[in-house]
Amino acid sequence: MTKKTIFETAMDAVKSTGFTVKQSVVALLSFVISAGAFLSGEHLLAHTLAGRLQLFLLFFVLTIFFTGRRLNLPGRRRRTEAEVILLSTLSGAYFVAVFFIRDIKLFDGFMPVSIALPTALVVMLVSISMDDRLGMIMALLLPTGALISGSIDVYAFIMAAASSTSGALSLRRARRRMDMVLAGAVIAVVNVITVISIMLMQNCPFKFYPFITFWAVVNGLASGMLVLGVLPMIENALHLATTFRLIELLDTGAPILRKLENSAPGTYSHSMMVAALAETACNEIGAKALLARVGAYYHDIGKIDHPEYFVENQKIYNKHNELNPRLSATIIRSHVKLGIEKARAIGLPTEVISFIAEHHGNSLIKWFYNAALEKEGQVDREDFCYPGTPPHSRESAVVMLADVTEAATRTLEKPTVARLEKFIDDLFRDKYEHGQLAESALTFRDMETIKSSFVRVLVGFYHSRIEYPKLSKPGTTVNN
Repeated sequence: MTKKTIFETAMDAVKSTGFTVKQSVVALLSFVISAGAFLSGEHLLAHTLAGRLQLFLLFFVLTIFFTGRRLNLPGRRRRTEAEVILLSTLSGAYFVAVFFIRDIKLFDGFMPVSIALPTALVVMLVSISMDDRLGMIMALLLPTGALISGSIDVYAFIMAAASSTSGALSLRRARRRMDMVLAGAVIAVVNVITVISIMLMQNCPFKFYPFITFWAVVNGLASGMLVLGVLPMIENALHLATTFRLIELLDTGAPILRKLENSAPGTYSHSMMVAALAETACNEIGAKALLARVGAYYHDIGKIDHPEYFVENQKIYNKHNELNPRLSATIIRSHVKLGIEKARAIGLPTEVISFIAEHHGNSLIKWFYNAALEKEGQVDREDFCYPGTPPHSRESAVVMLADVTEAATRTLEKPTVARLEKFIDDLFRDKYEHGQLAESALTFRDMETIKSSFVRVLVGFYHSRIEYPKLSKPGTTVNN
């Protein structure tokens, strides 16, 4: 296989995932560096060299497939650009590390060389930064890539796979940064059990047991501590929405949220209610409830500068009464752009910013559009549409639905459970028919579940306003 053919094949694999140019360059650079490291410094026959290169190319294609933006498994969102770049960088760095330690022979070759590898560190960073399923995939892919390149043997593969898999599994329920240190302890225990098993299979002399076991423990503990130190830098550099970062953003004492509460109390109250609706619904459909709650907290921060133009902050007088409908629409539309600018200025994760950009999609501001039509006769519809994009994740779509539901139900007079259900159903149908949910991966079953959860939460919240059917006397029936 020629170099040109290899490059073209790799590029085709990258293109098939929907990568951007930047992602493609980083992914291919990672492949070239990794392949070069594996094959350099070895005097191999031409056919052996070609065989190894093709095997590594196959591994590269599989890795690209599992990390690509078009791989959208059920319940899983597509990879962001920052995540793809992180995956490529970590993979490339891992294989460069493999290159430098592959010829190490310690304790007469009885110590698996992968004890010197940061496999668990890489996998833990992937699990925390993205999701645990991808972490498990990488826990198997990385050692497999090192094995097929001939850089590690079967024993080292077993060691690396056991260490990385335990790292991914130990972080599945992690909610605090200290959980990463505890995960390091779990990895250390698994490393000790694995390395002792390997030494027994190799008939290793007993004098090496304490030393090899010690380094297995160091590998696990160091992985946990290094993740604790490296993760904040990655979070800030790539604006990733890790679990730990999202929990920090739940602090309502954050300056931006306190400013929202003080300057736009109606919007703040609305955001908290949207968060409650979205979190409950996401829990029931199996989406990321924590991400949805944080997205709801910040989705309307663009209203901070001009809160008086938004109905939830108006007590007596509506300022739009004295404005041209076109100007009113411009002010209303602007809160999306202003929110994105504020979010970027304070360093919010990219995924959280997407809630600000997508919570109205590109839907029409109907009231001002109709008012402008009556006044001007003919207007450009685009001038009255929000400047955002329809939701691209289930969580963002749920927040959109929660946003419109919470705002609309405030106007519902004499609500009953039946009227709430019908009212919310109409709101959902309108969003669906106007294409606002087309890219969100929500199913009709999801939407029914979301509607039921919204009704339940709203009935509890507006309990004093809800009118219930009168109970019939014993022996009579109730007409439906």
